[in-house]
Amino acid sequence: MNSEVGARIQDALKWMEASGKVRLKKISMPNTRYAISVYYVVATAEASSNLSRYDGVKYGYRAPGQHSLHEMYAKTREEGFGAEVKRRVMLGTFVLSSGYYDAYYLKALKVRSLIAQDFNEAFKDVDVICTPTSPTPAFPIGEKVNDPLAMYLSDIYTVTINLAGLPAISIPCGLTSDGLPVGLQIISNHLKESQMFQLSSFYLKEHPVKLPALSWIS
Repeated sequence: MNSEVGARIQDALKWMEASGKVRLKKISMPNTRYAISVYYVVATAEASSNLSRYDGVKYGYRAPGQHSLHEMYAKTREEGFGAEVKRRVMLGTFVLSSGYYDAYYLKALKVRSLIAQDFNEAFKDVDVICTPTSPTPAFPIGEKVNDPLAMYLSDIYTVTINLAGLPAISIPCGLTSDGLPVGLQIISNHLKESQMFQLSSFYLKEHPVKLPALSWIS
């Protein structure tokens, strides 16, 4: 985690505790360390399966001028999908392929269940869980295009929520020294969204969002 991101998160949590309306408690969630690995096995497998329908036959883009069905399939998917989509389709096809399904996809589903169990255990002791939204401030557009792993790691705090199927909200909780916003993620248990919204509203009423001035170029 970026040090300034960590500092802004701690400032927000300390303010909540100092208000007298929130009590902080540290929790342990040992299986969340595997979240990125699990998510990008499960997500790419789902992408590969779901996007197989985009072959230019029934709907979506169709590459023109092809003289065989195989050429149409190949050219349509080559032209219609971007680099990241192709990367996810290839990874997903691999983890679902014969000989690798049990080693990757099935194992990822099992760890996904363990991650969900971590949350279930945590919610026996706390009402909501707070984390950063991202481990770093916003980075310039295109900065990590050539380093997909770095981009994937930016999701480390949010993909656990997707895997566990939990509700969460991200609210601003301060700026870095460069004026970049830091997000605080608040997670609640199933059917307990009201607690998540209550804490978010309580914090934002005392820390209203200050948007930077925008310059429009016509």
